[in-house]
Amino acid sequence: ALDRKDAELCVLCETTEEAGIVALVEALCNEHKIRLIKVSDAKKLGQMAGLCKIDRDGNPRKLVGASVVVVRKWGEETVARATLLEHFGSQ
Repeated sequence: ALDRKDAELCVLCETTEEAGIVALVEALCNEHKIRLIKVSDAKKLGQMAGLCKIDRDGNPRKLVGASVVVVRKWGEETVARATLLEHFGSQ
């Protein structure tokens, strides 16, 4: 999605073991003017992307880490989306 300019937002884990991935994703986002957010925890990024099971109590289980997550379509207008866009607008 990054190379096709088909992304609204990219979330990148800074602690990715493969340094080339970080440089490549940053370069693609800069080149195609795609918004980029960096996070420090791959497991947390995986959880945000839904790469886990949720138990009966609502707690995440079997977390899988993620290096990069791309949002291609925002979906409906939400407070979270408005907050993110406001954050990028202030930069």
